[in-house]
Amino acid sequence: MMGIRIVFLIVLLVTLSVTSFGQTDGKNEAALKALVQRLADAQMAFDVKTLDSILTPDYIEISPLGEFDPRDKVLGFYKPEMKPPGGISGKVEFSEYSIRVYSKFAVVIVKETFAAAIAGKPMPPRSLRITLVCRRIGGEWKLASAQYTGIRPKQPNQEKPK
Repeated sequence: MMGIRIVFLIVLLVTLSVTSFGQTDGKNEAALKALVQRLADAQMAFDVKTLDSILTPDYIEISPLGEFDPRDKVLGFYKPEMKPPGGISGKVEFSEYSIRVYSKFAVVIVKETFAAAIAGKPMPPRSLRITLVCRRIGGEWKLASAQYTGIRPKQPNQEKPK
């Protein structure tokens, strides 16, 4: 009888540990996805205040053009006066998330697809693959670095010459 109680207790502890771990991962995943959305919203709105609050002090970005941009350069790019005349509007969607959490660090890889209009003129839809390194500071996830890689649009099938 005592053996059954010990086995039951062990099974109960293991079950609670796994459930707790899963809930933590779910909370981290939700918080990291929200952080990605906040980043995109702030970029579209040229909201430097929000960007300043979500980037770590040592933030580094590799732009879609392959440029190395430290935090100050990134924030400078999104100053309100840098916003194109007539503004930017559009729709941003995220898919194909890969989120890996390592205690106080996380790596988020996501596909961003956006259709934007600048001063009312629609631009062709584009997709990027973004790799984000996130760090938990004071209980809050922040962005430590980002790398943006363009995804080529699908090309129509071209027949090979015979």
